[in-house]
Amino acid sequence: MSQDRLSIVTFASAGFLIASILIFGLVALPEFLPATYPQLRHGTVGIRVISTSGQLVGPLVSDMEVTIESIQLHRVGVGEGTWITVLEGPIGLSPMEITERPMNLKEVKVQIGDYNLMKLSLGNATATIRGANVTLKMPTQELKVPVALTVSEEKRSNLIVDLSFDEPAVMISQRFDPYVTVTVEQPGHAPLSTIASLKAIASVGPDLIGFNGSKSYTFAVEPGAAVTNYLVHFEGGSGVENTFDLEIAETGEFWYGLAGNLWFLGGNLTSGTYHMNVHASPEVTRKARFAVNLYSVPRITADLPDAAFSGFVPAESSQSIQLNEFALYLDNPGMYNFYLGVKAGDYEFLVDNNPASIASDDHMITLQLESGLHTFQIFTDFSGSGRDTSWSVGVVPAPGGAAQPLSREAILSTGLLVVATVVFIVDVSIRYLRRKRSNDKLTPSI
Repeated sequence: MSQDRLSIVTFASAGFLIASILIFGLVALPEFLPATYPQLRHGTVGIRVISTSGQLVGPLVSDMEVTIESIQLHRVGVGEGTWITVLEGPIGLSPMEITERPMNLKEVKVQIGDYNLMKLSLGNATATIRGANVTLKMPTQELKVPVALTVSEEKRSNLIVDLSFDEPAVMISQRFDPYVTVTVEQPGHAPLSTIASLKAIASVGPDLIGFNGSKSYTFAVEPGAAVTNYLVHFEGGSGVENTFDLEIAETGEFWYGLAGNLWFLGGNLTSGTYHMNVHASPEVTRKARFAVNLYSVPRITADLPDAAFSGFVPAESSQSIQLNEFALYLDNPGMYNFYLGVKAGDYEFLVDNNPASIASDDHMITLQLESGLHTFQIFTDFSGSGRDTSWSVGVVPAPGGAAQPLSREAILSTGLLVVATVVFIVDVSIRYLRRKRSNDKLTPSI
């Protein structure tokens, strides 16, 4: 009878353990290992499309329409990962009509995880060239475009698809040659301007210079304070008449036709005395105000937790200042969020002279960068529309994925598994000890 009772208890404890394991695997394990069970957890991805090339098409083209057949996202995973279809067409759109405001294509729930590629399948494209309707030649292969997207549970991200293309090919060869970029837009704000936190090497102004005037200023770099790169911030002037030229005599660096709120990157400054010369253009009709500041390139995170730069380039300014440039030292490799702001006009954003995004509205991109010095370029009025460009770029280290708190059900199922495991181990141990004691009694002593 005692053996039967023990068998029943063991059977019950084993059944309790098995049931607890099943409950834990269904309820708690997906929360402990979300990447292993992405099909059980989802986030929202919105897909929007814009065409910065649409506004560059010449007057000979009066209409265009491109068909998107499908869009897929590649989720990083075991082996080669998996492709997830997020849009099934066909959907027609006009690149000439989505130059200012992105067109919303789709909002879809997808499995959580990291996505590194977008696969875009295009259908037919037509255009009206010189009044005649033409079917454009299209690429036969699907387009694969890099993307750095992380989908988190119950979070939303927007993908901005820039359907750019070769404009002369449309008019001359009747061919649609796309080059597509995809950026991640997420809610957020760039940090405040970092000018007040930068370490100044030299400051000049605000000062005034009249017609064809010139002024020279002296600054010194003390021994031990040499810098390998420095930032130049210039503010002043307007239009094409009231502009300035800036020169650092000892380094031979020269910037000309300056007007607006501008950033440039300078070279080495060893210890010694330097002369900063500012010249007003001959077209200046009245005294014009300006200010110049030289800064050491800041480090993230040793000097600043994050950084933000902004500038303004008047539309009628010299072509020489269409390119603004700043730099940062990154202490740590990793993912960085770039908040690209646009108050007026548009611009192309480059990282280490490599195109990263085209900004015609506020959005954010995330890039993987190594530690060390990185330069960032702003090519203003990218579309050639002749408008003023007011830009801002915020740089923030991307936060690591915060661990999701366990749900109440997951905590209970985990506790249930612990209790069942303890009960089963205790039962097995008791059976073992009793069996050993019985065997000891049956064994005759010598």
